[in-house]
Amino acid sequence: MGDIMNFLKYGALTLLGITYSVILIFAIKSRKPIKFLLLNAVFGVVLLLLIHYTKRYTGAFIPINEYTVIGGATLGVPAIIGFLVLNFIM
Repeated sequence: MGDIMNFLKYGALTLLGITYSVILIFAIKSRKPIKFLLLNAVFGVVLLLLIHYTKRYTGAFIPINEYTVIGGATLGVPAIIGFLVLNFIM
């Protein structure tokens, strides 16, 4: 069981690093990187709030805490999709 948990932990950290790299590459390649990163953060937080407030109708629940807000603000929509996938897996 310990080997599987280590694999999942390091796999999640690897995916997190790849996601950060892709977002930074897109931001650098865009003509306005600060605007891109701010819009990414806004879309992530808005999607987090939308999912949180529609949990009664959709059945999807993501709690609002410091981890989900920081993840949504830094990674945007990919983080929220990742939180949803983790929620459905667990």
